[in-house]
Amino acid sequence: MIRGYMRGGPQMIAKLRRFADKYPDHVAAGLFQEAQIEMTEMKRRTPVDTTPNAPHPGQLRNSGTVHKPERRGRTISVTLSFGGAAKEYAVHVHENPDAIHPIGQWKFAESVLNESRSSMGARLAWRVHMNRMKLWGSAN
Repeated sequence: MIRGYMRGGPQMIAKLRRFADKYPDHVAAGLFQEAQIEMTEMKRRTPVDTTPNAPHPGQLRNSGTVHKPERRGRTISVTLSFGGAAKEYAVHVHENPDAIHPIGQWKFAESVLNESRSSMGARLAWRVHMNRMKLWGSAN
């Protein structure tokens, strides 16, 4: 029979418990950071009403919002939204493939998410790792 003693065992157990308690926070923070990147690209692609005497040019682009992460049980989500006062224009330019977009493009939000789909898991894992390093230090 092999017997041994681990020095610092209680400290290690406490550290692991603290990390487990904070892990969802790391995921939420990473998801929020990645959503900010996605929103920046969505805004770059958002159509701007360039018709003469447009009442609020750029209002749709300026309405882009990344909401704080929400946790429901083991599910963590972040909502990205456009609209507000510009919701009618948002629906028109997002769902109408025949709309002319001298600035921006059709499916300005969906296209960004579709392009990111294959890399989002790896990006989020990297963010969670980096957030953990900031909290615990690179030596831990």
